[in-house]
Amino acid sequence: MRYGYYWLAALLGTAAPALAGQVTLELRPEVLLQHAGVRLGDLALVQAEDARLRQAFAGAVLGAAPLAGQVELRTRAELEQALRGQALALGQDIVWRGAAAVKIRSASQVLDRGQLLDAARRQLQQELGADGVRLETHLASALPDMAAPAGALSYRARLVDGRRLRPRMAVWVDVLAEGAVYRSVVVPLAVSAYRSVYVARQPLAAGDRIGAGDFDEREEEVAHLPQAPLAHGALADGGRVREAMAAGQVASLQQVAPAGTLLRGDRVRLMTSAAGISVEVGAYAQADAAAGQLVRVRPENSKEWVMARVMAPGLVRLEEER
Repeated sequence: MRYGYYWLAALLGTAAPALAGQVTLELRPEVLLQHAGVRLGDLALVQAEDARLRQAFAGAVLGAAPLAGQVELRTRAELEQALRGQALALGQDIVWRGAAAVKIRSASQVLDRGQLLDAARRQLQQELGADGVRLETHLASALPDMAAPAGALSYRARLVDGRRLRPRMAVWVDVLAEGAVYRSVVVPLAVSAYRSVYVARQPLAAGDRIGAGDFDEREEEVAHLPQAPLAHGALADGGRVREAMAAGQVASLQQVAPAGTLLRGDRVRLMTSAAGISVEVGAYAQADAAAGQLVRVRPENSKEWVMARVMAPGLVRLEEER
C-alpha cells in the first residue's frame, strides 16, 4: 500500500542489542498524528526500564502518515510481524498489550483558498507582470474544499504555460508540509493585462516606413492579443511594417521591424568588385535581415540567388566564397 510500514534499519539498530530487556508495547485503539511520519511511540505506549531503550523504540519510524481525511487500520499482528527480526528487536523480550488494532488519522485543516490564490497571483506577476504591465486577476472557477495536514504550510507556484499572457491562465501551486510537497493544486486565473501599446492611426501596407504620426501610444488590454505587442519606446527611431495593418490595430513584434531592417522583397543595390573594378546591379532580398547580417538576394534578370552582407539600408555587398 501507498503508506506501508518501512522500517529504517540504520535508525532502528542504534545500539539496541546492547540494551536487552523487556519492552512492553501497549497498542492504542486510535491515534491522531500531528506530524508527517508514523513512529512506534505514536501507536503504542512504550514501557522499558532502560530510558535509552524506551526512547529507541518510541522513535522508530514506521513510514508516512495517512493523507489528511483518510484512515488507516493496522492490527497488532501486522505490527508484531513488522517488528520481528528488525535490528532494534533483536534480543529483546517484547510484550504486546492493549488494542487488537489501531486506527491512524492525521490532524488536518482545510486549505485556505486565499493563500492559493495569492501564491498564483505572485507567480504570474513575477513572470509576466514586468515591463509596465498592470495585471488584474481573479479565480476563473471556484476551487473545491481540499484538506492538508495541520500545522504550518508553505506554497510554491509555477505557470503551466508562461510563454505569453492570455485571458485565462493556469498556475500550479505546490502545497508543502514540513518542507515536502503534500499535494499540488491547479489555480485557474482570469487575467486582464494593461500596458502601453502602439495603435495604428491609419492603414499601413507591408514595407512602409513608419513615421511619427502613424501610431498613437495608449494603454490597452493586451491579454487577448494573439501576438505580443511592441514595447514602450520601440518606435522611437521609426521602423518598417512587415505585415499590413488596419487602422486601430495594435502593433506587434511580428508586424513591425526596427528601422533600417531589410525586408523580404525589398529592391537593393548589390555591389561586388573584381580586379579593382566595382560593379553594382539591382537585386531583390529573399529574406529579412539587419545591418551586418548575411541574406540571400536574387539579382535582376537572374533565377539564381547569391549570399550578400547588408551594409546599409538598400545596400548589400556580395559575400565572396572562402
